[in-house]
Amino acid sequence: MKTYLIILIMFFSLALYSQNNKSSSINDVRYNINLIKFYYEKGEFENALEFIDQTLEESINQDTLYYFKAIIYEDKEDWLKASEFYAKSILASNNTEFISDHLKDFENVIERVSPLLAFDIISTAVTTEIKKQKRIGFLNILARLYEENQLYDEANDVYSTILPELTGDQKIELKLKIITNSIFQKEYQQALDIIGPLIELDDSLYKERLLFLDYIANISLENYEKAKDSLLELYMYYPDNPNRSEILLGLVDIFRIEKQYIMCWFILDELNDISNDVQKFKLQNELDQIRNLIYENPKLTNQFKYLKPVFDIDSIKVKMVIPINNLLTH
Repeated sequence: MKTYLIILIMFFSLALYSQNNKSSSINDVRYNINLIKFYYEKGEFENALEFIDQTLEESINQDTLYYFKAIIYEDKEDWLKASEFYAKSILASNNTEFISDHLKDFENVIERVSPLLAFDIISTAVTTEIKKQKRIGFLNILARLYEENQLYDEANDVYSTILPELTGDQKIELKLKIITNSIFQKEYQQALDIIGPLIELDDSLYKERLLFLDYIANISLENYEKAKDSLLELYMYYPDNPNRSEILLGLVDIFRIEKQYIMCWFILDELNDISNDVQKFKLQNELDQIRNLIYENPKLTNQFKYLKPVFDIDSIKVKMVIPINNLLTH
């Protein structure tokens, strides 16, 4: 019985020691974190870094400690180490909000690192991480870095890796990036192969952008009729498109090729109305050229196939308009 009591006392003593030791360890970590904050706020970065390193092994909040190291190195303008520790803080965290916020911080500093080192840091993070949010976050940053360095094929390879994991609007947005990069790479048919099925969806959120990209790809391939179809749809249904001037100039170029000089004049006149004084001066020369082409070719046929007169009874004037049906059927 005596022996049993001695063993029981030893067990409780060990448990109490372990609990006190654990409590002491937690208190030490909290104390160190407060010291880290104190030294950081005073600008004593080396002291702060020393306490971070002392605390890392014992703390379960490694993501926060790596984050402290990252912001210290960012303040020191050591972009390489800042990006490395932002990456470590993200990889160590399971908090969705923390990950989302600090992926943005990571992107801000990694852009200041030399491209080759930046690619290496992100590639290491991607191969280390299997959680979807982190992996896709790092891959998107990698693709944007490739784009900034005009490595559009590489960016598209990354986007193609991400694509199967997305649905809905996210998937369409990513396809729009792939289309744009393909156009930058002069892979116009590749772009059109993606554009066609998306336009057929007739999604009002994306159709305007898709029509403009369709025009760019087709005009680059000298598919003038298809380019014109996209331009005319943009011209009729999207009058507030930010590329309105380019749309009008594109129509002028195609109508000039078709020798539809009256239409050229009509569109140039509309473009003149939305131009500044410098642009109007340049347009005047083009209007003069079109006028001369009309005078020099009086026997040109079908010059009014897109136009019809509309009579204004009150002012007894005649103006020309483009009927929508005419545009859609030609």
